[in-house]
Order: sequence, then C-alpha cells, then structure tokens
Amino acid sequence: MTSLILLTALASAQDIPSAKVVMPWADFKTLYEQGKAPEDKPEPAPRDWSINRAGYSGVVTQDGTAARFDVDLQVQVHKDKGWIVVPLAPTSVALESAKLGGRDAPVFLEGGWYKLVTDKKGTLDLDLEIAVSVFEANGQSSLSFPMAPSGGTQVTLDVPAEGDLEFIVGQAQFLEDTQEGKVRHMEAILPATGNLSVSWQREISEAQVEAQEQRLYAEVHTLVGVSEGVLMGHSDVNYTIVHQGAEALSVTLPADVTLLDVQGSGIREWRVRTQGELQVVDVDLNFEALGSYRLMLDYEKALAEEGGDFTVPRVDVQGVQRVKGYVGVAALSTLEVNPGAAKGARKIDVRELPAAILGRTDQPVLLGYKYRQSDWTLPITVDQHDEIEVLVTVVDTAEAVSMVTQDGRIMGRASWYVRNNRRQFLRVRMPEGSEIWSVKVAGKSVKPGVDDNGEVLLPLVRSQASGGSLAAFTVEVVWVEDGQAPDASGKGAIELTLPRVDVPVTYYRWSVYVPWDAKIKRNSIDSSLRKVEWFSTPVTPEGQYLDMAGQAAMQQSYQAQNAAVDQGVSPVDVAMPVEGQALYFEKLLVLDEELTLHLDYKGLDRD
Repeated sequence: MTSLILLTALASAQDIPSAKVVMPWADFKTLYEQGKAPEDKPEPAPRDWSINRAGYSGVVTQDGTAARFDVDLQVQVHKDKGWIVVPLAPTSVALESAKLGGRDAPVFLEGGWYKLVTDKKGTLDLDLEIAVSVFEANGQSSLSFPMAPSGGTQVTLDVPAEGDLEFIVGQAQFLEDTQEGKVRHMEAILPATGNLSVSWQREISEAQVEAQEQRLYAEVHTLVGVSEGVLMGHSDVNYTIVHQGAEALSVTLPADVTLLDVQGSGIREWRVRTQGELQVVDVDLNFEALGSYRLMLDYEKALAEEGGDFTVPRVDVQGVQRVKGYVGVAALSTLEVNPGAAKGARKIDVRELPAAILGRTDQPVLLGYKYRQSDWTLPITVDQHDEIEVLVTVVDTAEAVSMVTQDGRIMGRASWYVRNNRRQFLRVRMPEGSEIWSVKVAGKSVKPGVDDNGEVLLPLVRSQASGGSLAAFTVEVVWVEDGQAPDASGKGAIELTLPRVDVPVTYYRWSVYVPWDAKIKRNSIDSSLRKVEWFSTPVTPEGQYLDMAGQAAMQQSYQAQNAAVDQGVSPVDVAMPVEGQALYFEKLLVLDEELTLHLDYKGLDRD
C-alpha cells in the first residue's frame, strides 16, 4: 500500500515543480541500487598459471653416470581465487627437493609428472633439486628428459673434463662452452621447447680424424621363409662406420643363391662377381656413409619339392672389424621345419629376435638364432606333408519356392547365397524333365552352360571382402516342370525334387504352394527335409550378405570377367508368381544329397 501511494505521489508530482517526496531510507537505498549502472567485471585470464622463465643448472658426477640439476622456476598465478595445479618435472627424473618460498612445496604425482598444488597468488619462485641418469654409447655421453613448459629456458652444465668437448643441445638458439679448471662449462638458451636433450663427446681435430683408420662394424638381421621348392631370404646389414666415411661396401652370398635386389640410401650401382664358391656383391655409394647405414638384400634359393636337408644361406659382411646377427626361420606353407646342429650360432627364443625380423612376416617365426662370429652354419630339415583340400566355395543359406498349379504343372525358384573364393562354376543337377527359364548371378541375368554329364554350369564371381571375410552373393534359378495332373476324381500325387548343387549348403528352407482346393493327406507327406510350421533360421544373417551397392559392384565384376564372351541375346528375368496353401520344410547341412517331397491329395477339380 505504501509503494502504491509513493508511485501515485511521484506520478502527480511530475507537474508540480515544488513537489517533494519523503520516504524511508531503506526504500530509497533500494531504488538507488536498482538504478545504478552495472559494473563491468574483468574477464578471467585465459590460463590459470604460466611459467615465465626456467633455469636449469647441472653438474655431472665424477664417474659420469648421473647429473644433478638445480631448477629455478618462476610461476605466475593468473587465477583470482581457488587452487591451481602446475607440472614441475617428469617422474623419469629423481626429485630430491621442492621449495616454495623457502619451505617444502606441496607436491604430488599424477600422469607421469611431479605437480605442485597451491592456492597462493601472484608470482611464485620454485626451487627444485633433481637427478637424472647419463648414458654413454660409442664414446658419446647424453642425458634427456621432458621439461615443464616455460616462456624461456636457460641451461648450464658442468662436465668434469680437461680438454675440448663437443656439445649438442637440441633446439638450442645459443650455445657456448668454456674451460674452468678441470671442468668444461656449457651454457645454452632454448626456446619454449618441451624436452631437454644434451650430448657431449671429446672433440677431435680434423688432423686427428684423418690420422685415424676407418672402422666398420655390422649387425645382420636375416629372415628366411621356406615354402615348396624355394627359400626366400631377406637380410638387413646394419653398418656402424666410424672415423672415416665409406663409399663402397661388399657382402658375400653362397653361389647357389639367386640375388634378387639390393637396396639402400644413395646406391649408385651394385654388381655381382663370382669368387670360388661364393658370389661377391659390390655396392658403390654416391656419398661417404658415416655413422649408421643399412643395406638390404633380397634373395632366393631353390629347394627340392619333397623337402630334405639344407643350410640357411649366410650373408658375410666384408671389411668389418666385428659382426654379429640374428636369424629367423618361418614356414610359408604346410612344411615342417626342424633344426639341425648349429655351428657358431646359438638357438634362442623367437621372442628375442629383433622387431625388424618379426615384423617382416605375418607367418609365425619358428626358429631363432643369434651369432657373434662370421663363420656360422645353420642346417635345417624340411618335411613336406600332404595338404588337405578345404572349401573354397560354400552356400551359407539356400531358399527354394515351388508352386503346383491346378493342372499339376510345377514352377520353382531356388536361390543360393554363395561365398566363393576361386571357383569358376556352380554345378547344378536340375530335376529330371525341367526347363530352365532364367538364371541370375549377383543380381545379373546370365546364360548358363551344360557339361557332358548334363549338369548345368552357373558362372560365379569372386566374393568381395566384408569385415575380414568373404561376403555372399545370390545365385538364382527359375524353372518349370510338367508334373502330374490329378485324375478324374480330383485325386493325385505331387512329386518334387530340388536342384542339387556340388557344394555344401549350411541351411536350406523350402516353401511349397499347392492349390487351395487340394485336400492333403497329412500322413502321406514324405520329405527328406523336416516339415515345420515356420522357418527357424533367417535366410540372410546380419552382416553376411551384400547390400544393393555390393550387388551392383558384383554385377560389374561379372560383366568385366565375361566381356570377351559373346552372350548372344540377353536372357529374360522371370518373375515367379506365388499362390496357394503353403507348406514349409527346412534342413541343416545339406551335403550333395537329393532333396525331395511326396504327398497325396484329393478334391482337386481340374475344371
């Protein structure tokens, strides 16, 4: 009521210049606050935190196996209130301590990182002490670990050494090193990179390099696959070349081996020459290979068809100071491979073979060997076993429809859902006295053939791949028969036989339609299929058969493979009418057998 009086007074006071309004302070304050313009709230920062700069000061231990780093991180907190989580260092390094403002920082492990959790605001100074392993290989020492993302990174490293060292720092924009007593001091500035990678080795002058002799080392990875009458081999010769580069390389193979190909970076040419019982492969490069280089050889060796004893071809690397290698043996068919007594090589579990060998074949590697000398021998015995024929064509499901007319004539249609790998024809024995009206393969009308035994030859196409297996396509035949007409009293018998194919059928279903007026004697029904009220298995299981696009592709495939054959007049696609009372029959697993039906009826007036 008070508000209404005030509003009325205000409305009437608009025309009275000297009018005044008196209201309680609480009401005036409410009206004032409601009339104030909204304050602009500052936008939140796009990130809760950032690392402005990072400094890594490291010292390598005297034994050269580890390095300790003092890490200085300046973290800027942009979040107004609440907690933040900041990654500090990866768990691949050892965190000795973490200090925030001189006190132990709250640190936890998550996702492979040591992380800081804090609700402090402003600029935070973090001091970390970490230790990292140093690795040494081929005279070079190195360390590497991921770093927390920062705007700029400065790295120093002190290495105990007297004399020049050559440092390599990944992505360094500035790099210099100086000698400070018995320590080599390195400084580097890195961009916003995610990894610190430092390596160093004793620096050798050009005069020293020229005075040192070229040295080559090799590791050979060999995979041989054994099949009927041939051994297929592949060898990777992995060179390590130091001191001076190499422009020519040589390997030897037994004389009974046929070299197929030689590959490698920068090969100008390769030649094969005979040297006693060996053939020497000389490879010329168009550059000086230094460091790592890989030479790849493909070759084959003839074997006896019935199997027997043989030795694995040995690839000998010429001009190297040391050689070692691995050999894997795989069977590419139904051969049984047995090892003999190896000389100069040790049998190992195939899981110890390098990935370069195991990854070259989808077949299981049966034998594995390791050697550390050049004069090794691996005898192998191969036993050839007889192969068992397996199905290359199968009918997953077949569906037949037979219709008997009032005068006893029979019209039938059979559809087979075929998965075919490499058969040319589906052989069909039609019912005696039948006449084929139409044939379709993969939805395309075709003209069948007939062989000397009277079997109908239906041309097949090869199934397309579908979900890792072969997809089925349809083969359909429509035919007619004279049948047996009912006698004068309307009685008669129906004798039906389905077309018989020469491949297994997993599931067969048959629908038989007889005239409506025919009264069937139930105890007269005799069939090689089981009579059912309705079919128990669908004709086309989900995912097994081609869709319309697949059928169209199959038609194109059929047209392409038969383009050179004169088909004459194109066959007619016959549609089959269906009428009458239905009987249903089905059978699982039909193996080259006759499918028949006999029944007696009465009450069928021929007029």
